[in-house]
Amino acid sequence: MRQGDMSYGRFREILQRQVVENGIPKVVSLQGEGEPTLHPDFFRMAQLVREVGSKPYTITNGTHKHPEHFFGLFANVGVSIDTLDAAVARQVGRYNLKRVIAFVESLASHLTVVIHSVAHKDHTPSVAAWCLERGYVHVVQPLQLKADYRRRYADRVSAPGSTGRFSCGYIAGDRLRYFTLDAQELPCPFIKDVGLYPGLSAMRNHQKTGAWPACCIECHHAGRESSLPG
Repeated sequence: MRQGDMSYGRFREILQRQVVENGIPKVVSLQGEGEPTLHPDFFRMAQLVREVGSKPYTITNGTHKHPEHFFGLFANVGVSIDTLDAAVARQVGRYNLKRVIAFVESLASHLTVVIHSVAHKDHTPSVAAWCLERGYVHVVQPLQLKADYRRRYADRVSAPGSTGRFSCGYIAGDRLRYFTLDAQELPCPFIKDVGLYPGLSAMRNHQKTGAWPACCIECHHAGRESSLPG
């Protein structure tokens, strides 16, 4: 998937088209492959979301220097925290955990903070306890095992293989939409190699037949047919 900054004009076109075709979305999440607050039009985009009658959301690494920029604009802000151990945080590229914690505390007095963590048997319990103590919402997701993710941490996990029938709540629910920088619409946020994506019609056919599409092999959400993953 091509990385970069989506232009404000393209974002506005996508949002306006969605309003016309599907109604005002409840939430528009501003995020992508990197830190979303580094986008030069990030807060301008959030303001546009508010103007159309929707709610902006994002998941940030918590390094933005001005938490007050979120006040009055966001009702909820996600912050990615996988560990409360500063040394471990540095090992995974989070070099200023103290600053991130201060950012969270500043936000919490003005809006709802949602802490996002990747599940880890050693670190998630302490993060969960910290969130419970402070009243933060805590969302825990398993480590994504698809090949286009796993190549970043191949030394930590092995390929699980895909078994059983393919099914996906994102396809079955058809309630969420995701867009690449080039405005290509995807059914979920986990397709990194868009060259393998066969299109929504083909994905729905896979949902019916149970055959695994190449872009979904080893996805930890696949096989969950009863509810939309979150």
